[in-house]
Amino acid sequence: MESGLRKLRPPLRLGLVILGLVAALGAGPRMLRPAQANPSSLLNTVKNNPGMAEELCQQFNTINANGDSVYSSAGLEEVASSQGITTSDAEVLVTYVVGLYCSDVT
Repeated sequence: MESGLRKLRPPLRLGLVILGLVAALGAGPRMLRPAQANPSSLLNTVKNNPGMAEELCQQFNTINANGDSVYSSAGLEEVASSQGITTSDAEVLVTYVVGLYCSDVT
């Protein structure tokens, strides 16, 4: 027995495949990357847990003490790795934490 897609005529089948690709691209990279921490939930976690913010500030100060900016690619990669997030999400997290909790970090 043929599957439903195989019963369709080639032009219609191609159209459905193209529509699926357009939908995936329109959904953005979230649909194409593995599930990760949602940046807003991560920020809420820090907001509701000042101890976590303090720990992050210590980590950022250590990065600074080692001669790197926490905003450098090496600094962002270190934060991303420790939090299990992308470097883009790490940049948002760093900006948030530095802005609210440890403005002396560079």
